[in-house]
Amino acid sequence: MNNSKTSVISLVLSVIALLVSVVLIIVSFSSKKSPEVYITEDGTEILLNDETVSGLTNGNSDIAFIDTEKLLMEYKYSIKLNEDLLTEQSKARASFESKYRQFEKKYNSFMEKARLGSFLSQASMESQQNELIQEQSQLEQMEADLTQKLMEKQAALNNELLDTLTNFLKDYNKDKRYSMIISNALVLYGENEMDITEDVVLKLNERYEKNTGEK
Repeated sequence: MNNSKTSVISLVLSVIALLVSVVLIIVSFSSKKSPEVYITEDGTEILLNDETVSGLTNGNSDIAFIDTEKLLMEYKYSIKLNEDLLTEQSKARASFESKYRQFEKKYNSFMEKARLGSFLSQASMESQQNELIQEQSQLEQMEADLTQKLMEKQAALNNELLDTLTNFLKDYNKDKRYSMIISNALVLYGENEMDITEDVVLKLNERYEKNTGEK
């Protein structure tokens, strides 16, 4: 049973580490097929490597970039989605910890009875031991289910933000002032006026407040 307890403790630590981790989403505005490929409106693919990005950012004022990390940390809708997910994570963690404490109490009781030799029979000891093994298995399955559920929630959140931002950028750039808007993750160097993050965040938040009535 010592190995069983060690396994469960390791399991608990791993799932808690997952559940309490702060979600930070980095969204790429390029093709979903590859973060290094930009697809123009006419379907032309441009490979964004060091050479092409350097060329794009030298003397071309119609190229803009967005600091995606800053945008998603300041965009109110992104903040709300992440806070909602963290709340769900906290509830899941509390539920798991409660079940683990119950299991630990049963395990400690079993070990104390085994130490004192207070089981009425070998069959009784083996029966309780099997119950603990089964409960451990259930905890392991719970950990796997929680991990899968959170991964699916994170993926859905990523997709929702990606759709929101890319659709917004189409409207934002309806006057065609920029021929390309890229993520700062691909920018080797850019003048300050090429960074449109603050303006995009401002307008995104204005639209969010108008749609929700929140300030």
